[in-house]
Amino acid sequence: MNSNDSSIHEINNNSTLRRIDLNLLLIFDVLMQEKNVSLAAERVFLSQSAMSNALKRLREMLDDPILVRGAKGMQPTPRALALEAPVRSILQQVVRTIQPAQPFEPDTSRARFIIGMNDYSENVVLPALAACLRQSAPNVELVVHTLTAEDPEPLLETGQLSFIIGVEKYSKVSARLRSENWISDRLVCLVSQNHSLAASQHLNLKQFGELRHVYPSPIGLRTNIVETWLAEQGLQRSIAVTTRNYWVAAQIISGSDYLLSVPFRVATKLMNHFPLCLLEPPKGFPDFRLNLTWHPLYESDPETQWILNQVRKLF
Repeated sequence: MNSNDSSIHEINNNSTLRRIDLNLLLIFDVLMQEKNVSLAAERVFLSQSAMSNALKRLREMLDDPILVRGAKGMQPTPRALALEAPVRSILQQVVRTIQPAQPFEPDTSRARFIIGMNDYSENVVLPALAACLRQSAPNVELVVHTLTAEDPEPLLETGQLSFIIGVEKYSKVSARLRSENWISDRLVCLVSQNHSLAASQHLNLKQFGELRHVYPSPIGLRTNIVETWLAEQGLQRSIAVTTRNYWVAAQIISGSDYLLSVPFRVATKLMNHFPLCLLEPPKGFPDFRLNLTWHPLYESDPETQWILNQVRKLF
């Protein structure tokens, strides 16, 4: 039994909750607003006798008089005053939960989107998404949550993540989540402009295997698609430095004879800032694939689906 099943089981077996008529919470709220049985009855289309009976049941349920007649009419008890705000909050939450979803209005929304990203999506996707939203949804906020090797399902389920943009094969994703292939990028190799192979256009498998490598691991895993591909060739590369950050990796190789394998879109950005040369990788080198993942709880949520559609349009 998972934690959600356990919580539901606990609620269903809570003897106190079974004794409560939840309809009386609405009666309580109206009585606290009107402080008059007749006016409260009119508000909820009940007869005065039916409202008086509901007040009697409320008093029994809460073991408190709720409203007491005074010189200035009915006055709420201290316990009733203490319950007034929490009960109203519960009723408002129920309304928000069951009412039809409101259309998302991007031009006026102040929504906060928390997106799970690795270093690739933060460098390549985030600038493009920010530029897009600056025009279509100028008041929303984008927050980056750095992905790790941990399963993101709990964060997606609770809304602590709006959705994630992750590498298809190496994101630990539950089958319960919604996921779709989004974009792919080819992997290329980068070396310093002073490297002995800088004038080459291609690397063969022998050259690739002989060089030492800087290994970018955006989500902290020790194995990625390059390692898997090399293992299929019966090879293993020599790692000199492991880092989660592409920019740090570029700084390292620009002053060394190491080699860096990165997606092409990242490579073009790095070459604009560092003295690097691009080399085509050995034949058969794998592609870099990215997917979008969200929780089925938000499958019909207009806000979540709107931002997903903006991401889908980017490339």
